[in-house]
Amino acid sequence: MQFCPSMTHLRYLNTTCAVCGESCRFTIPEAASSVGSRDLDTRPAEPLRSTIYAWVKRCPSCGYCAPDPGKARRGAADVVKLPRYRWQLDSRKFPRIANTFLCWSIIQEELGIPAQAAWASLHAAWICDDEGDDVPARICRTRAADLLRRAWEQGERLTSQPGGDEALLVDLLRRAGRLREARAVVVEGLEQNPQSLIADIMRLQDRLIAARDRGVHTVAEARRFKQPTLL
Repeated sequence: MQFCPSMTHLRYLNTTCAVCGESCRFTIPEAASSVGSRDLDTRPAEPLRSTIYAWVKRCPSCGYCAPDPGKARRGAADVVKLPRYRWQLDSRKFPRIANTFLCWSIIQEELGIPAQAAWASLHAAWICDDEGDDVPARICRTRAADLLRRAWEQGERLTSQPGGDEALLVDLLRRAGRLREARAVVVEGLEQNPQSLIADIMRLQDRLIAARDRGVHTVAEARRFKQPTLL
């Protein structure tokens, strides 16, 4: 699938790669809003949804991947040289843009920032979804779920909303096919008496898990689904 800016205006970012020093030019869509309900895993609606191709960029010279290749944390250049990074950069098992996000995820992971690494891996899963690549999408979501839990161990959260991380974890696990784990998180989450929206999401997830539904669903669906779950 060819990603497009969905009718947004374009501009260009001219920068110098912070890792190799080469000049780079990237096409950037102007800021876009999201009109409509987000998916349960936080993916925004259009037109913002289609700007994902520009969220992380790849230096065409050294392969450094970052939202802004002109900036790099200390140690990033060393990560770019790692065998796992070089393998991921051009892996044929994932779409090219997914590889870019996964490389950024590896950098964040290696630098000890698992929360940001989890987001990057989830974004890679969205790219795989758009390409219709189910197995790579499941791999990306499994990685994101594992990194989310690692972030918790470090006292970090991916979302600011109470219960938001747990709701996100359920969707990651469900869509990765780890249904038993997903339901365990649902049960534990509902026992915490979360706020209304999180409870609605958890109840919808409970129904989807029971139906072995691994598909994409939205927050709007959760708002409409008010039936109590059977624990």
